[in-house]
Amino acid sequence: MKKISILGLCLLAAATASAQKDLVKSVERDMKANAAAYPDNLKKLTPAFTDAETATDAQTWFVAGKGAFDYFDNQQVMLQMGKDIDKKQLGHALIDGYGYLLKALPLDSVADAKGKIKTKYSKDVYKLINAHYNDFPNNAALYLWDAQDYPGAVEAWKIYVEAPNNPSLMKNGLKAAPDSIYAEILFNMGIGYSLAQDNENALKSFTAAIDKGYDKKQAYDYAISTASTLQRNEDMANIAKKAYEVYADPVYIGYMVNDLVDKKQYVEAEQLIDKYIAADPNIAQLYFVKGVLLQTEEKPAEALELYKKAVELDPNHVQALFSVGYLIYQDALAIDQNEGGGLSNAEYNDLRKNKVDPLLKEATVPLEKVLELDDTHTDARNVLRSIYYNLNDETNLKRIEAM
Repeated sequence: MKKISILGLCLLAAATASAQKDLVKSVERDMKANAAAYPDNLKKLTPAFTDAETATDAQTWFVAGKGAFDYFDNQQVMLQMGKDIDKKQLGHALIDGYGYLLKALPLDSVADAKGKIKTKYSKDVYKLINAHYNDFPNNAALYLWDAQDYPGAVEAWKIYVEAPNNPSLMKNGLKAAPDSIYAEILFNMGIGYSLAQDNENALKSFTAAIDKGYDKKQAYDYAISTASTLQRNEDMANIAKKAYEVYADPVYIGYMVNDLVDKKQYVEAEQLIDKYIAADPNIAQLYFVKGVLLQTEEKPAEALELYKKAVELDPNHVQALFSVGYLIYQDALAIDQNEGGGLSNAEYNDLRKNKVDPLLKEATVPLEKVLELDDTHTDARNVLRSIYYNLNDETNLKRIEAM
């Protein structure tokens, strides 16, 4: 009985394997007969992907891959005829088909009558991939992007960018695009990753785009913004350095300085700013950045002079204007606190009249200018509210509170 049981199991296994092979052949016939039925036929084929025998057979994966590409071609024709098609499904079909075909390649080896190893499907695999290579960025990625399937769009672009790194594909006819094309696509991938909230890969894509020669300012700015989200000060500084070499925007210097400050390399940070100021002493932002550095080093008096210099060069520099007003306001508060204790009422009133209040009034000028330029500047509004309260200026206090 035991021998019969074992024999039965062996026959069952053989029958199962044969059934899976028959399934693959049946689906292949169905796909050839009706390319549009690919989604349903793929579901039928799915069990063969995990069967011990058919999963290691090149035919299984070739049938799935060719079926996907034929479906893509069929639906493209339908689209040109004005038919309503599922573009998201179509985009994923092309992506999945590429994966299936790549799985078929290493499994494609057949021994002929003389025992010589040959391939049965590889030639067709290469033809299919080469013929559809440009469909990944030009069709699949765009279809998925329009469907707001950003990870899918990124995957289509990724296939296009990474395919030339496959020696087998390049050896068998794949034509690589110029670096400028790949650079732009890498930038698009960065946007896609950002929208999918995958900042790690977004940063990698933006920096790869820059390294490939995509030198539009937005590439640097997006890369810096992403690095900021990831709290990567050193990455921000490195990208900013490259950006400054192209655009000479002093804003980028701030990122370089911030990195040095974060590392507590204050001397190096000051030397860096001084180098850029020496090269062009008429850029307001440079003085503002140096002011921030000195304020970080707890040198407010020196920082104030630099902020004033920035405002002198650029009267509409909002950050510098606020910093001037805020530091003067802080000076007034410090005098009131340090010198106002232990005074008589008359003496304290004299202190307020001659020292504190004049500084408070002086601070309102740049702060009011800030609100004139940016009426959403909450910090400027809060400081002005405090100043007018301390000055007992009810009219201006109500005006600021009403903003």
